[in-house]
Amino acid sequence: MTGRVISLGQIIVDIAMRVPSVPRAGEDVFADDPRWYTGASFNTLQAVRQMGVDACWAGILGTGPMAHIISRTIQETGIRHIGPTDRQRDSGFCVAMTDQSAERTFVSTRGAEAYGGAGTFHQVHPSAADVVHMTGYTFVHETRAGLYAFLRRTLHRDFKAVFDPGPVLEDLPEDALRLLVDYRPIWSVNERELSILAHRLGIEATGNSDTFAYMTTAVARKLHAPVVARVGKGGAWVGAENTCAHHICGYPTHAVDTNGAGDCHTGVLCARLVCADSLTAAARIANAAASIAVSRPGPATCPTYEEALRAMQ
Repeated sequence: MTGRVISLGQIIVDIAMRVPSVPRAGEDVFADDPRWYTGASFNTLQAVRQMGVDACWAGILGTGPMAHIISRTIQETGIRHIGPTDRQRDSGFCVAMTDQSAERTFVSTRGAEAYGGAGTFHQVHPSAADVVHMTGYTFVHETRAGLYAFLRRTLHRDFKAVFDPGPVLEDLPEDALRLLVDYRPIWSVNERELSILAHRLGIEATGNSDTFAYMTTAVARKLHAPVVARVGKGGAWVGAENTCAHHICGYPTHAVDTNGAGDCHTGVLCARLVCADSLTAAARIANAAASIAVSRPGPATCPTYEEALRAMQ
């Protein structure tokens, strides 16, 4: 294995806390167990490292207290920073609130990671053995100019790419969506994102028990690209342009904290693709890893490859 996972996503600091419920406007609630974590695309790259695969981060690192936390964490995890450093701004942070149902709500700031230009990723030259990871968040900040440039430069590529649009899919610019359709990455989405994507592509939901199969199939055909649709404890649906979507079983468990579960799934998916797994085999291991991750508190809780294999058994 000579490939790497290279993330063009953003890494920020998560200030995570547990709340009885997300406060309404004007309300004050007390939080328990506040913790500071390195988050966002770090969660994905931590999962890559847990699978034993090399991980590189090509995003922008700031200068200041938040950036110091990020720098220390990625070094300890074995993630190599190959992107630029902003000497004027600190990295951003996010307040992540997890309620009693294990659902999470975010309030994020913009830091150095959000203020890149067209040349942000000009030093990134993936090999055929690499997998490039991208997120929707980059498209809603100034750093999108760098991602547009990278996508156009590598349109006729020989490496795999995985795109995780995240919660900001509704805000994804129309020209970015058109460029991604041309680029044909593997799309990694959750239930909500699948529904939004289907709506944006003009696909009507069926409203019956076969909705996930239908929507994943239809979305993959519209995108002319593979789609992995995560459906929580139900596992995932995998679709491709020329085949009907098929179901990959989940491994239900008691969820303690769902923060970072999707990142774990996507990171394992990327890592196993580097290891030359099929998309179906990669999704199966990702399902097992994510089921373990949600049973542990914290956003970066991906298990090792060996732990995921034991869960599958």
